[in-house]
Amino acid sequence: MLLLAALTLFADQDRSIDCRGETTPAVEACLRQNLTKQEAELARYHDAALARLRRNSAKDVAIKFVDSQRRWLSYREAECGAVFADWSGGTIRGTMELDCEIRLTRLRTFAIWAQWLTYADNTPPVLPRSPIGSLLGER
Repeated sequence: MLLLAALTLFADQDRSIDCRGETTPAVEACLRQNLTKQEAELARYHDAALARLRRNSAKDVAIKFVDSQRRWLSYREAECGAVFADWSGGTIRGTMELDCEIRLTRLRTFAIWAQWLTYADNTPPVLPRSPIGSLLGER
């Protein structure tokens, strides 16, 4: 019953990947696939931002950006590890941890887009806006 309730949280993660499965392992396999997709998208945005910084900013800005990504990865690991520990009494713990990783990865992708891939004037962004509407309750 708890698994079914939690699955409604994950159905809107990414409209192209529906992770409502019959079993916890099936749901987790689907969520892992989604996480891999989100991490690839994050890498694409990160690399574009780093390329822009290396072209247009002082060297120390690019170094700090790389350091911020390293620290963000540590944060995601700690935060989602805490989620896993919080759900340690049930088989859903892996599902909850993966959901946390997906959510934070999508938020980081958006943050990189907003801070590093857009301009203060009317110049188009380097990459399209990263969709986060479902994470914020937007429809």
